Parts: sequence; C-alpha cells; structure tokens
Amino acid sequence: MIPSQNRYAPPLGFEHEDAIVEVLKTGVSTRGAAMGPMAEVVFRSTQYLSDADLGAMAAFLEDLPQSDAELARRSKPNHALMARGAKIYEDRCAACHGERGQGAANAYPPLADNPSVTMSLATNVVRAIVLGGFAPTIAGNPRPYGMPPFGQELNDNEVAAVASYIRGAWGNQAPAVSQVDVLQMR
Repeated sequence: MIPSQNRYAPPLGFEHEDAIVEVLKTGVSTRGAAMGPMAEVVFRSTQYLSDADLGAMAAFLEDLPQSDAELARRSKPNHALMARGAKIYEDRCAACHGERGQGAANAYPPLADNPSVTMSLATNVVRAIVLGGFAPTIAGNPRPYGMPPFGQELNDNEVAAVASYIRGAWGNQAPAVSQVDVLQMR
C-alpha cells in the first residue's frame, strides 16, 4: 500500500517476462495499463531503459515467489449486489471493456482473468472507478487511451456494486467490495 496516494502497488511477477517488459517500457500490456504512481514511474524512468535492462528486471520480478494470500480470502458477492453491479457495468463500462470483460487490444484492458482486478485488496479497482486512470504518454505509447472518472456520478454503494461485479463476473473470484470499503478508499 502506498499510504500517501491510497494506492496498492501489486507485484508485477504474475505476468510473463515479455508482458513485464512491455509494461515497464510503454505503460501498457495486453492485460492492463500502468496508472497512478506506476504511470509516473514509466513516464519518468523505465521507458528510457535498454531492452537488456528491462529484460533483466522482468526476469528478476518473474522469479520472485508469489504469495498465496490472494487466493486465501475469497468470498462471492451476493446475487442482488451482482445484479446492481451488472446494470451499472452495462451502462457505464461495457462499451469500452466489453460485454464479457474482454477489453479491446491496445486500448482498454480486459477485466476478466485480470490479476489486478482480482487481488485481495480492491483499492486500485475502486480508485480507477472513482478517479479514472491514464497510462503515460510516452514514445512507446504516444496516444494512450484513458478511463474517465466516475466518482462524481456514482455514489459509494454504486461503486461497491460495480467493483464487486467486475471482481466476481466472467470467472473472476475476488471478494466483494462494501460501501464502507469504498468510503475508506475514495
């Protein structure tokens, strides 16, 4: 957790080496985009590294042991919460991220089977919904797509519902998000 920014820095080691290099070099990969503090790291630093250095960093990150804590705490959202979240997703998110959370290559990250979406802490998902997110504009990604903020349009209950839906739909099996969680993460 990065306290001053209320963001969670997830490990990059869950990706394969090529995807890690891609994220560090361009701020985007087929599975997601660097947002918040990580976008700044790419913008100010890692985009300038040589391919050999990026490859070495990726190999190191990929070799780090993975934590089982992510899998230990799973609770399925209830049916009513999922239904509310599905409606919000359909109205606000599906046009970009797809009806099945599949995303669109080189534009919008997939939400289905995305480790950033399903990690035990929902902080980054909630912050992305509330604040939006933008990959860095750099040589390797000169016209990044961004996500608009929905924090002014959705209340805490609605953010919790859509976050829970995203974290529990399409085979994702992450814990539900409560209204209190959203209030604390805003």
